[in-house]
Amino acid sequence: MRSTRSRRSWWLALVAASALALASGALAQTTLRIAEHPGPHVGPMEEYFIPMYEEMTGVNIVMEVLPPDQLWQRMQLEAQAGSDYYDIGYHSPGWFGYYYEKVAGLDDLIEEFGFGLDQYSQAVIDSHMTNPALRPGEIIAIARNPQTPIYAYRLDWFEHEGERAAFQEEYGRELAPPTTWEELYDIAAFFTRPAGETVAGETLASPLYGYSASIKPPGGMARAFLAIVYSLGLDGWTEDFESDLRDPILLEGAAYWSRLIEDTFPPQAQTWDFLEHLSFMREGRLATAELWPEGVLTIEGDGAPTAGKIGYSLLPQWPGNRKDLPVGRSFIGGGGVLVFDTPNKAEAFQFLQWLLEEQAAEFNLRTAMFARADQFEDPDIVGAYEFYDDFLPVFEEQMSYGFPRQPIAEWGAVMYTPVGEFASDVLFEIMTPERAQQRLVDNMERIFVESGYID
Repeated sequence: MRSTRSRRSWWLALVAASALALASGALAQTTLRIAEHPGPHVGPMEEYFIPMYEEMTGVNIVMEVLPPDQLWQRMQLEAQAGSDYYDIGYHSPGWFGYYYEKVAGLDDLIEEFGFGLDQYSQAVIDSHMTNPALRPGEIIAIARNPQTPIYAYRLDWFEHEGERAAFQEEYGRELAPPTTWEELYDIAAFFTRPAGETVAGETLASPLYGYSASIKPPGGMARAFLAIVYSLGLDGWTEDFESDLRDPILLEGAAYWSRLIEDTFPPQAQTWDFLEHLSFMREGRLATAELWPEGVLTIEGDGAPTAGKIGYSLLPQWPGNRKDLPVGRSFIGGGGVLVFDTPNKAEAFQFLQWLLEEQAAEFNLRTAMFARADQFEDPDIVGAYEFYDDFLPVFEEQMSYGFPRQPIAEWGAVMYTPVGEFASDVLFEIMTPERAQQRLVDNMERIFVESGYID
């Protein structure tokens, strides 16, 4: 870390929280249950924030961390059963339609407890904190880590004279962050090497791979391949619910994606959950990678062998994309937290306000998760890591190109899961690309008819 931040002592925290506990005596008998997503926040939550809050208030907090595909299904099942089991849940906007009727509106709680909504940009509010189709006029979640992926690469290898000369000789251009997806492939292929070869003058003890994302199907594959879909200039459907996924350019993207995976990805990528591929980059076994910003401390945090050796760039352009986009884009991912409509909703909101507002700076320093304006402006945060000088501007600019997920309840059923299945079926040759595309479009149109969006 570049600067040493004075941290609030336990004693001061306990004094402050004693007033909170006295002011709301009901908290002492409360158990809050949290349904949570894996990520870099889990350790700090388990080891620091939850124990502190429990000691301060007497509240008992039980956090259950589930793989992403299991998490939304569990929250859906609990909501359908009318259960009050979970008080707080991880909020991925694409999942909201599965349990939206069970979620508490937060407007009254925000007003009652004076939560600082003005710290969130309108783009973040629109993408992560509201849903005009399902819950119009309401705040339904608090954004915690809105983000969209960027390109990360081994800066020290890109700057190595021998690697630069070899790349120049093979490809006829300078070794630099890619400006197109095809250039991304060339760089990934160049760095994919077996054990025993060298990179930047060092002999490889293990194979080196050129690029990766976590592509465990269907969710991981969908999350990664959607960066191709949206970079193609496709949206999924129009305002009139007409699918644009029948466009032939989708097959170009699928063919490229299969080639990139087969030629440059580690085989393990097909089994990894979210962010697990970054462990390969940390270990020096991956040259470039998709980086969802919340994973940056894996490769840049204290003690990481790759700290100070990573460069960052926007996603590259797909030439000829249908929207004339100057760079690549993906959906605005990451998420937030919502409060379920249980008898504990006020207590649950107070915990989230303490965690994400009162502890906003500490939470960021321990997780590298950005959501609030004051986190981008706090000198203790901005000065915490040297890599922020390069990382934060790219993160902020890529967010400006991010694609907000359509707010219908069926987004997961018509886009997220089927797109992952489409990409997997093409990659593994389960069906022809044309047939897989037709199934994707047919599924979307069938659900739109069943849901009453079109006749």
